[in-house]
Amino acid sequence: MANHVDIVLERKKRARRRRMIKVFIVLLFLGLGIFIYRLRDVWFPKLEGIGSRYQDNVTRSEDADLTGEFELKVSGGVDYHAGFIGNSLLILCDKYLYVYTSDGKQKDSRQHAYSNAIMKIAGSRALIYSHNGTSFRLDTPNGNVYQAQTEKPIWFGVLSEDGYAAIVTESETYACRLNIFDQSGKLMYSRECVERLSDVSFCSNGCIFSTVGATDGELLTTLSYITFDSDEVVWETEPLPTLCYELYAIPEGGAFVIGDDLAAYYSSTGALVGSYDYNATLVDYDYADGKAAILLQNEQRRQSTLLLFSDKSTAPETVSIDSREKSVILYDGEAYVLGAGSIRSFGFNGSETGSQPVKDAYDRILRYGKYFYLLGYDKINRVTIK
Repeated sequence: MANHVDIVLERKKRARRRRMIKVFIVLLFLGLGIFIYRLRDVWFPKLEGIGSRYQDNVTRSEDADLTGEFELKVSGGVDYHAGFIGNSLLILCDKYLYVYTSDGKQKDSRQHAYSNAIMKIAGSRALIYSHNGTSFRLDTPNGNVYQAQTEKPIWFGVLSEDGYAAIVTESETYACRLNIFDQSGKLMYSRECVERLSDVSFCSNGCIFSTVGATDGELLTTLSYITFDSDEVVWETEPLPTLCYELYAIPEGGAFVIGDDLAAYYSSTGALVGSYDYNATLVDYDYADGKAAILLQNEQRRQSTLLLFSDKSTAPETVSIDSREKSVILYDGEAYVLGAGSIRSFGFNGSETGSQPVKDAYDRILRYGKYFYLLGYDKINRVTIK
């Protein structure tokens, strides 16, 4: 009988040990899964694209240097962002950040694990963040500076000329949260915001941000100026009846707002200096060195209007163009407008200073040195400025 009892007990002990081992293995794999998920932004870029390592989003033919052609081919359907830092052309696609010389030679390609990746360039750096994700990074043409994460999903990011990053995220108890990071990626300032932010622009020791509200179905924009050494608001503007698309802090003080249906100047104390209502659809805009160019389109008349703002105390110069233009950029004190078959340049007095034919269809343009860089659906090309 004693032997029979011992055998039964041993069987029960073995069964109990097996159950404990199974539970331990399940907990081990669960813990390992949580650990891997938390470090996904470290290991995922190393695995991302293993099966398509040689299927780059941006390519150039091998004999391009011999033929003198620049054309870069972009995989069809890939949404990309492009911009210059010095003489380096940065192209952000869904899996890679490519770095090319101004002559079209590839210098580098870096993988990223961001979905809905967006790139903002300012000065000598590029801010890349995952829209509705929790990851962002700072890059230069020479390499990655840092990578960081936020606690909540990112709505949008802004980069200053000095390398400071403003990252606006969701908030548990407020409309959103403003986070300011220094050049090394260290959080230096944060602010919970009662209303939703639409844009941020850096200035001196702080920033100006725009918030969106509504009254009786009308969208309203309010600007607030803060410094990073205080939680107090230095000044706040009266609500402006527009949706702010982009906000620019003016170096000598004040701000310039580009809204969906009007543009406005503000003084260094937040007072409205002047505003200009659009009478057509906003197509594109650019701002540089205190000057702004706004491209409008009248669909019924198949015409475009170019507004040139050079001084907040005067009305803009207005240029009528008898065609539907696509894009505008500012470079070296002139405005360049891309149309269906040409690039036209205008001085800020409203006079046309030049025109250059363009083959094929392109959506946007960049300029570096003596070249225009043409950005199309599936290719990037270059033409010499005449």
